[in-house]
Amino acid sequence: MIKNKNFRIQSIASHLRAQSGVIPTDYSGHSSSSYAQTKLRFREPHTRNMVSRLAARSSNARLTRALGFTLVELLVAIAIFAVLSLLGWKIFDYLLKVRDRNAEHEVHLFELQDAYQQILRDSLQIIPLSANQGGQLHPALEIDNQILRFSKAGVTDPLKQGLSPFERIEYRYDADQKKLYRLKYTNLNTSNNEQPLSSTLLSQVDQYQIMVLTPQEVTKWPEVNIDQTKPNELKKLPKGIKIQLTVAGVSYEWIYSLNQSNLSLSPQGGS
Repeated sequence: MIKNKNFRIQSIASHLRAQSGVIPTDYSGHSSSSYAQTKLRFREPHTRNMVSRLAARSSNARLTRALGFTLVELLVAIAIFAVLSLLGWKIFDYLLKVRDRNAEHEVHLFELQDAYQQILRDSLQIIPLSANQGGQLHPALEIDNQILRFSKAGVTDPLKQGLSPFERIEYRYDADQKKLYRLKYTNLNTSNNEQPLSSTLLSQVDQYQIMVLTPQEVTKWPEVNIDQTKPNELKKLPKGIKIQLTVAGVSYEWIYSLNQSNLSLSPQGGS
């Protein structure tokens, strides 16, 4: 009875497979065959070489990315370094120029201060004494053609060399050399052949003008022709001196007072 039922079931299944066109497949056999074919292919030399090359390329690419830089990365790094180097050089060059300008400014400032102090010392020691140069009498102070001449005291003689206690000073401007000179005669009575001691008071002087204050500004002193037979006319001094000058493009104005109440003919005093 049971056998009959199994036979009927198998008959029905066979009939259904026949109608649907499904052919039974042995998958176990097919899988074994595919694996065997794949295994045979990998055993071929050409296939093994290709797989080895692909593996080597992949390994080299990973190693390059891990250990080095690409050409583009190197070019970008070089460009950044060049820009930073250029900026650093610009800053360094600017600092050098600033240092040079400051050093030059310090030199000019020191020269200006020294010139101002020298004129101040001279103005404080101006005395009302006429000078005899080449047999001709000159006023104690005179300005002519922007040349200032005056008699001054304050000369010391510590070594007892017989130096005169008075001397004649002259300020002369050379427009060609743009320099202001200080000339010194060691005696009020000199000959025309005597050469003064010359020193440069200021350099890079673009413009120079000197005048006396009476208290009005006067560019010539004495104002009128004086009578040399009257000694007091030669001893007259103005109220002050005014100097206008332009040094290295900067204008200055110096005013010095001639405090005649403190003037002394004594040889004692500053140098």
